[in-house]
Amino acid sequence: MASVPAVRGPSPPRRGRNEPLAPPEAPEFHVDELVGRFQRMLQSKERSPCTVKQYGHIAKTFLGYAQKPLEEVTLHDLEAFREYLVLQRHYSKNSLYTTVRGLTCLFRSFGYSIADQLEAPRRPERLPRYLTEEEMHRLFAAVKDSPRDSAMVHVLGFAGLRVGELCHLQLEDIEFERNVLHVRSGKGDKDREVVLEDRTRAAIDRYLTERSLVGEGSSRLFPVGPVTVERIVRKAAQTAGIPHRVTPHMLRHTLATALLSRGCDIRYIQKLLGHASVATTQIYTHVDIQALKDAYARAKPVY
Repeated sequence: MASVPAVRGPSPPRRGRNEPLAPPEAPEFHVDELVGRFQRMLQSKERSPCTVKQYGHIAKTFLGYAQKPLEEVTLHDLEAFREYLVLQRHYSKNSLYTTVRGLTCLFRSFGYSIADQLEAPRRPERLPRYLTEEEMHRLFAAVKDSPRDSAMVHVLGFAGLRVGELCHLQLEDIEFERNVLHVRSGKGDKDREVVLEDRTRAAIDRYLTERSLVGEGSSRLFPVGPVTVERIVRKAAQTAGIPHRVTPHMLRHTLATALLSRGCDIRYIQKLLGHASVATTQIYTHVDIQALKDAYARAKPVY
């Protein structure tokens, strides 16, 4: 009896010698879509624009590395990513700390706790950099011809705002009757009031007068972003002949250091800067070397 040949399905088309391999199947999740959802969650919780941008970048970097949905990520994946950042990307301890915080927030936002097991490095405690009072005087002189820039630098230098807080100030946050600025939803989602001293008030008055003449209608006091503020401060420092790099946050350190050196109670400095704990403010007690020398001279033992 003759054998019946086996029935076979259609053969796959043959690939030519120079024909490239077919691309792999696309993953079942879309990185950009997930990152967008994550950033919208952060925005709904009123996290700062800087945090939203930074954590979004962290999420996109990790998802691009892992190439798998969040629910399939293991602790091994997270530890391998951390190792990659250290050995291949040469991340500092500060950058690695921020990355772990961002990953923890990412996974928690979608209901997963796996990233809670990822250990963050201890950040090095570096002394804050600040300007001398003579350098601040030159910095103010460098922006005197620009009402807007002068007002910004005065608010940073005399009120100690973070750059994000400066950019979110509304016109209604200025209370001229009481000489205060209202800082809404600062770091930690806390509101506070800061002093509007005379020179800062005069600088804001001059700036608002110019704004009214050109018909500027924004409800924000300074309708610019953090990058613009950083550029303005950096350029002013160069004009002032300050040899090192100056940032808006350095002006915040400068105010705290100057207040402390002039005898201001550290608890008032804590409230002015919006620190949740006085332990954060105490770093400035280690900055003013002249105050340390004076205290030592008064208290040194006679052996």
